[in-house]
Amino acid sequence: WPIPEPTDRYRKQRSSVKPCPMALSIDKKKTFGLSYRMDPHGSFAFKFEENYTLLVASGSWNLECAEIYDALLRKRVESKPDLTRCIIIDGRNWGLETPECGAKIKELHHFLSGYYKALYNAYYLEPTNIQVGKYLLDQRNKDFNGVFHWQYFHVLDEAVSWLNSHGFNVPMLKDDDFPKPIPADQYLKYL
Repeated sequence: WPIPEPTDRYRKQRSSVKPCPMALSIDKKKTFGLSYRMDPHGSFAFKFEENYTLLVASGSWNLECAEIYDALLRKRVESKPDLTRCIIIDGRNWGLETPECGAKIKELHHFLSGYYKALYNAYYLEPTNIQVGKYLLDQRNKDFNGVFHWQYFHVLDEAVSWLNSHGFNVPMLKDDDFPKPIPADQYLKYL
């Protein structure tokens, strides 16, 4: 089917519209599973505790977000390497990622596999996006099977129990314990 050329009126309307990335997640405002409140590059936040790390990933991640995330995490790991670490990743509002982003995060995982003896990741996802997230994350993590250990959960208590079954001491957590995500470009001042 031939695609018609856009009209001048359409071009003017389109140029005045700001990008509005979508995320495949359940929106509290019932927008049919799509959330329109995301940042253009994606958002994230860390909370480092003595025995565990909480990470929030939200929005649709692109290469810029992945590069900023990579730089911050490398800086943290190099300054405070651990032999074994566990992370609970709240990806309930994660809008997935671009292919370039996935490649950058895979590079980061290669770097992390050199610093950690074991890294346990409990992915806390919405039931509606757990299968897509599982597919992407399994593809990314499979090359680091000796160091990376991961599981998917849609109930936070089950994620904590799984980590504790591997010898960690993570207290029972609530959704409010996770930090609020910050747009990736706001981290540039820390680099």
